[in-house]
Amino acid sequence: MELFDRTDPAWPPDPLEIDLADGTWLTPQQAAAVARISERTLWRWARERDIGLKIGGRLWINKRRLFGR
Repeated sequence: MELFDRTDPAWPPDPLEIDLADGTWLTPQQAAAVARISERTLWRWARERDIGLKIGGRLWINKRRLFGR
């Protein structure tokens, strides 16, 4: 079973509609702290799962996809 449905029409979101300040998007460090995992584990998850996007050369983790909601 996949963690996320690959046919999700809302993923990836339109880059022009992303608001990085709305609390939905976290830096890898913030996401690791919120999920109570190590940063190393988070970086592995980011490689293996479709939970984030690179915006402006920086990885941003989507909180909804991180927790599978």
